[in-house]
Amino acid sequence: MSGYKWYLVHQLTWSYFFDVNVGLWKVVPLWPFFMGYSNGIFSTLKGNNVRIQLIMPAFLSVGMGFSIVLSVVYRYAQSSPLSHFYRYYSNSVIRAVTYVIIFVGFESAICIPLLLWFPEREDLDKLMMLKHPVLIPIFEAHPSVFGYETTDAVIQYVVLVVIVLFILIIFIVLLYLNFLRILRKNKQHLSVGTYNMQLMLFRTLFIQIAIFVTLLIFPITLAFILTLFGLRWMPKFGLIAISVLGTHAFVDFCVLSYFIRSYREYVKGCYNKIRQKLGLKVTVTTVTPLGPSTVSDLPSRFQ
Repeated sequence: MSGYKWYLVHQLTWSYFFDVNVGLWKVVPLWPFFMGYSNGIFSTLKGNNVRIQLIMPAFLSVGMGFSIVLSVVYRYAQSSPLSHFYRYYSNSVIRAVTYVIIFVGFESAICIPLLLWFPEREDLDKLMMLKHPVLIPIFEAHPSVFGYETTDAVIQYVVLVVIVLFILIIFIVLLYLNFLRILRKNKQHLSVGTYNMQLMLFRTLFIQIAIFVTLLIFPITLAFILTLFGLRWMPKFGLIAISVLGTHAFVDFCVLSYFIRSYREYVKGCYNKIRQKLGLKVTVTTVTPLGPSTVSDLPSRFQ
């Protein structure tokens, strides 16, 4: 559990940075156009510097999704310590190199096309104001407007993103179902305490996946799909969807703190250390076990 704790911290860190970026960005979407502008810290950006508004959330989104996949894979490996997969996974060098390659690959696949297709700001202004005069006041009032002309290439990219999101959901669900199968298969090799702990972690993981899909994947996917239909009320829906995205880190933190005791105790310990540094009184409660701990018949390195 001590190792899994850092996976959870890593996961929440990405979520926190994503939520902070969304909160400071204060993006106003201009759907059904693939455009928007910042009403926050990026509102003064001009020219081609506006592209950072799109690259930052894209980069953080990949990191956030990747951190969740790492947690899922970790639980997958720990649920089957006698498998061939675990032998490769337990090699820290192989694991680190694989993670770096996958992370860089996904970031490149998402961010590079955004940069390559990003139009010159002046060209975008002239083209969009010529085609849609209604946008002239927006371009004049908000220099941080960013986005793309609605071309076939952009639409194909959005469709590809939607497909990838659906594939990600299916992959995580199938992996989770396989967890349960492996856990039941290895039940005879685990102590009662270890088995119950694994069930608790899987239950928490299921709730995390549900929150991830509900608060992140679903709003983003629905926004992309509705944008493809060119609905005029999409800006209002976009603001609601962005507000929902900003709640993910807090909700995820509450779920982890409530369901996983060791993580809750770790957070409580950090909180007490801060109180001590501030000179406040801290009361430490010692919990005495009621009976002997359960023992697994697996080798100690697998426990």
